[in-house]
Amino acid sequence: PDEPKTQPSEEQLAAHQEALKVIEACHIDTIISESKFLQTESLLQLAKALIRVSGRPQKAGGSFEDEDTSVFCLDLLIAVVLQNRDRILLLWHGVHEHISNIVQKASVPSPLVEKAVFGLLRICQRLLPYKEELAEELLRSLQVILKLDARVADGLCERITHEVMQLVKANARHIKSPSGWKTVASLLSITARHLEASEPGYETLCFVMFEGAHLTEANYLLFIEAARAFAEASTGGLERSIRSLDLMSESVKSLAKWSNISLTNETSNQNQEIGEMWLKLAQSQRRLIVDPREDVRNHAVLSLQRILSGAESMHLSASTLGQVFDHVVFVMLDDLLEIATKYSPKDYRNMEKTMLFSMKLVSKVFLQFLDQLSSSPSFPATWSTLLKHMEKYMKTKLRGKGSDKLEESIPELLKNMLLVMKTRGVMTQECELWELTWRNVQGIAPFLKEELFPQESANKTEVSTDATSAQEANNVVL
Repeated sequence: PDEPKTQPSEEQLAAHQEALKVIEACHIDTIISESKFLQTESLLQLAKALIRVSGRPQKAGGSFEDEDTSVFCLDLLIAVVLQNRDRILLLWHGVHEHISNIVQKASVPSPLVEKAVFGLLRICQRLLPYKEELAEELLRSLQVILKLDARVADGLCERITHEVMQLVKANARHIKSPSGWKTVASLLSITARHLEASEPGYETLCFVMFEGAHLTEANYLLFIEAARAFAEASTGGLERSIRSLDLMSESVKSLAKWSNISLTNETSNQNQEIGEMWLKLAQSQRRLIVDPREDVRNHAVLSLQRILSGAESMHLSASTLGQVFDHVVFVMLDDLLEIATKYSPKDYRNMEKTMLFSMKLVSKVFLQFLDQLSSSPSFPATWSTLLKHMEKYMKTKLRGKGSDKLEESIPELLKNMLLVMKTRGVMTQECELWELTWRNVQGIAPFLKEELFPQESANKTEVSTDATSAQEANNVVL
């Protein structure tokens, strides 16, 4: 067990006061401020001396003088770095290594580790606007903060997040690489479940994502995952979760904008990458549809609908649209069905409403992209899978009985889908979907064939009657 920290004696306090007087007489501030005029070797020696004196991470029970001296000298080292930003490349490796050692070795909170963490953030804030060639390395250096011992991190988390927020607000335009944004997004994501730190973390998220203000292709997926972390967390209450869902769904406008730019520039590879981002956005949103909170769950369904519908102006391939049905839409339907039938209604309230919302989503998106989907070789398989899911939902038992709402709504949704398919020439007696469709529709609404395709049904009856008459005539002849 850690020993209690010893209190300084009167002699030690007196010596400390005397040391302060000596420091004051040395005009340390002047030395630091004029260090920018030092020759290279002198500057390096000054930095090495400060590193050596401040390089003693404190253990419980450490002396008053050691702790205070280390903190003081680390503060001076950081000041030297800031005064010599034009020669930062000379100093950076040694300074960063020193700060990293302090942070990673700290197992308990201390003034020294606090000075190291916030000194590093201060260096990044001050140098990012001036050292573009060093921006990625500066931001990567912040990853050491993610390695803080949990006991240390918890007490500093709120202040760290405030500093990150200030850094992003002042320097968003200077952060360009995926690795630089990854550090920022990672720091924000871990605050989502922290009571005090989540507020500045969420404010930073909104600063980047609202109306796509600072979203780029380099940071898009990173911030989608950060937004999902805030949507899943209950720390900020229901309102913050729903607003996070909206940030995700509204981001599809940025994808549409980039897609149109890529088409104008005739860069097909870029548009394919944007399609992949859209698919991952839809997958992230789909994961929130299984949230135990009813309002979040239902809002996630509506948000997913906006994401899928937003792809209309993105000119995505039939293959990508088919993937979203396979990897998002049908997975969503399966997940909701499993929850509704295997989990307690006390844990997931009013699942019937969510299932109905999801089925309406599927119907709307299917019809919206019918022309593209029907041109794909995989369309019969997609259509067959959709009909099977509609039948499963029709026959679902909730709390031991069928769902009146689903039983009433699904046949109407199917009727509308078939009417549109008929109007657009996708569903005809000659097409390969014909037999497949009516075989599956039998379990949902068998009356629809005669209602929607009376002529085809009549023709089939006549053919059947003629065949029967011919058989009877043959029997008479025989």
